[in-house]
Amino acid sequence: MSTAPDLPSLHLLNTVFAGVTGHDLYFAEQLKAGIEQALADTGPALGAAGFAGAVQELQRRLGAGEEEDDAHGFAHWDAAQSPGAPDSLWSRQQIIDLLKRIAPYGEATLLITNLRAAFCPPGCRWTSRRLAAYREVLDSLSELAAARSRRHANLTVMVL
Repeated sequence: MSTAPDLPSLHLLNTVFAGVTGHDLYFAEQLKAGIEQALADTGPALGAAGFAGAVQELQRRLGAGEEEDDAHGFAHWDAAQSPGAPDSLWSRQQIIDLLKRIAPYGEATLLITNLRAAFCPPGCRWTSRRLAAYREVLDSLSELAAARSRRHANLTVMVL
């Protein structure tokens, strides 16, 4: 069985590929192992952003059928690649654009990576100010997702 750090990636796979896995974590784990093996064959480990990119590419390739494309939307935002600070208006606009892109779908996943590292880079300590700013951004992302999604849509926001 998977360890605790694997659970977010398994949940991502289970959500995006629900039609393939049938919401079964065993099948999601097999799919995850295949993606990780393919990534290992192409080069060094890419982390959460590389895994999310691989999931998005696999969804594009497998979702060639119109029916599957209409079933689930997927968007990824990497906070480390954002030109502004994660709590800036620029970042908020990027999230709104992604939410608009996945709004037509009945089920959608918004994956946010490197948010913790954007607030507290490796080698730095979590101060009370950083932690408060991080929690404020998480709360505002939650409120923004709730306000910008359809009432009956099933939107999953994952922060890795």
